[in-house]
Amino acid sequence: MENKIANFMFQRIGVPRFEKFLDLAAFRHKLISGNIANITTPGYRGRDIDFHAEFERLSGNGNHLAGKLTHAGHLPVGHHAACPPDVKEAKVSKGEMNAIDIDHEIASMAQNELQFSIGAKLLKSKLDGLRKAITSR
Repeated sequence: MENKIANFMFQRIGVPRFEKFLDLAAFRHKLISGNIANITTPGYRGRDIDFHAEFERLSGNGNHLAGKLTHAGHLPVGHHAACPPDVKEAKVSKGEMNAIDIDHEIASMAQNELQFSIGAKLLKSKLDGLRKAITSR
């Protein structure tokens, strides 16, 4: 009974949604870090994701159909949350060493860091509110 109440409370304040947001921001941070690390690698193609589109897909807010998973062995169909993020690779232009623009990557990393920080602070404030409601302080 205790787990049902705890699950309901966490679902109610949106913890799973914040978890998806922070996981996606961490995944994007790894992609951008890899791009920066390979700035001098010849032929390297930069990788990134569309953060907002992927978050909509993960949170189920999109207007795309997705198959329902009724068994752990089933394969996800459509825009399902169990599908991995759609990673896009940049194309290397002729005459360039690779497809990485360091200014763009640093700006993307700063934006991603800001999104992660805001998501973490919002989650903290939600949990603080829940703690105050429980302890009535």
